[in-house]
Amino acid sequence: MKKIICTMLFGLISSVSQAATQSWCVFDPLNAQGEIVRSLKDIRLYALQDQVQLKFQIFNTEQAAIQAFEKKQCSGLVASNFNTYRYNKFMGTTGGIGLIPNNQVARIFLQLLNHPNVEKRMIGTDFEAVGMIPVGTAYMMLNLEKINKMTQLKGKSIGILANNPPQLALVQSVGARPTYVDFSNALDLFKQNKMDVLTAPIYRILPYDLKKEFGSATQVYNFPLSYVAMNIVIRPESYPKGFGHHIRGWFVKNSTALTAQTTRWENHLPAYYWADLSEYEKQNYEAHVNKVRQRFVENGYYDAYLVELIKRLRCLDDPQYVECRK
Repeated sequence: MKKIICTMLFGLISSVSQAATQSWCVFDPLNAQGEIVRSLKDIRLYALQDQVQLKFQIFNTEQAAIQAFEKKQCSGLVASNFNTYRYNKFMGTTGGIGLIPNNQVARIFLQLLNHPNVEKRMIGTDFEAVGMIPVGTAYMMLNLEKINKMTQLKGKSIGILANNPPQLALVQSVGARPTYVDFSNALDLFKQNKMDVLTAPIYRILPYDLKKEFGSATQVYNFPLSYVAMNIVIRPESYPKGFGHHIRGWFVKNSTALTAQTTRWENHLPAYYWADLSEYEKQNYEAHVNKVRQRFVENGYYDAYLVELIKRLRCLDDPQYVECRK
């Protein structure tokens, strides 16, 4: 047994010594101690099978990570699906408004990453998407009076990402006002009452005592607005042939664990923070979001194949969903 362990350790050391080092620029909203970075450490071990030694540069802001990637200080980027849209529209569309409704649908999608019809849309000439680490559904967080109807959003200030036309269109369509935020300053602006409504995944707000730090009226509405994930994009010429396919295989194998982790984060939020909309109001809002999203499918902003694929996966998960009824 001792001899076997020594042989395994020697093999691992040999692989590391022979591996070519590649650097990834990484943004994790919770920095180096976050769960995104922990998942990347597992991917780093997996990449050694392709003789690739991954090195991670952790950035405090997403824009800093993107700028370093643009300057070719790293050959890989880990950033949100919203802001990696510019490198791969197919995977960027996973952040589409009202598209991926829950972790179950996200899990099924991850299991398809090595399917030929999906994989070919992740590979471009200059950039290749090799995976998606789920962060979870973005929910509305408010620290003002309870919202029961979509019409009550009129005149309210809602935080959205810059350079995201669908989010802007959705906010304007309900008569609300946009406040531009990014992942590094959104919570601070919300705490400072610079906006009325913040949309965020539970992962981002778990470190906080919401009522103590944001006010006793703070509530999180149990209604999905978009799905947040950290996409991994590489410059394929820097990697061995087949590397992207191999890494996507890691996501297929770990799809259940990745989405189960996201579900645990959401379940960890105490029940008294959650608020519900009526079924009638949920259906009205879903129909409204779908209408806005379809406009961006038709004008080419969202990837039409991805939207149709997710719709089919959603119908498998929830046949009673409004778009699934015949």
